[in-house]
Amino acid sequence: MKNILFLFIVLVQFSLGQEADVQFEQANQLYRTGEYENATQAYEQVLLNGYEHAALYYNLGNSYFKLKNYPAAILNYERAKRLAPNDEELDHNIRLANLHVVDKIEPVPQLFLIEWWRASVNYLSTDGWALAGIVLLWATVLFGSLLLLIRSDILRRMCLLLAVVLFITSVLSFVGMMQRNALEAEEFAIVFSPSVSVKSAPDAQSTDLFVIHEGVKARVLDSVGEWKKIKLADGKVGWMPAGDFQVI
Repeated sequence: MKNILFLFIVLVQFSLGQEADVQFEQANQLYRTGEYENATQAYEQVLLNGYEHAALYYNLGNSYFKLKNYPAAILNYERAKRLAPNDEELDHNIRLANLHVVDKIEPVPQLFLIEWWRASVNYLSTDGWALAGIVLLWATVLFGSLLLLIRSDILRRMCLLLAVVLFITSVLSFVGMMQRNALEAEEFAIVFSPSVSVKSAPDAQSTDLFVIHEGVKARVLDSVGEWKKIKLADGKVGWMPAGDFQVI
């Protein structure tokens, strides 16, 4: 009975997956023929059906871009980037869409090593880093075990060196896994209101600190009721209503 139920679930999931592929291709066809409004609705329907992947968000972003809805385009490009962080074409489209954003926010410069490390962390998914760490750790055990079997001093030194290198690399892999997990846990949002006054406190009567416009990307730091504490790429921090943006 359990086997029959499992087979039924697999068949249903396979059928639904095929249906999503068909809907996705239909949306692509609408986009190719220039029916951007209909294509947007079709892509959104695929998402409502519970399916998501980088290509879906990317194409939806392109449709919104064609409709000159730049905040929605940036939102979906950024959602695609979460699933495909190393996609250069996505980066290019994000830069194009940001040309239409009023605010030109310059990120705080970071040390080369920090930028390199973040780029390295994004190279693999959390599961990818975990798998790499496990494989490297087992390789460390293997070469460590060979030390007990090999009598040649030269080969023993080589095994010891390899074991040390593999162990250090495995530790770095697990650190990369934790760092990637931390990066994925960070919450970012795109401003959708034409203009927003960012406040000094989660209170409409508090002091206005600065104004931002639709399309701006901000990191969400904290939440109090209907207010969110945000941080911009240039380091500015303040509070704004949650209804003025959408989370990536």
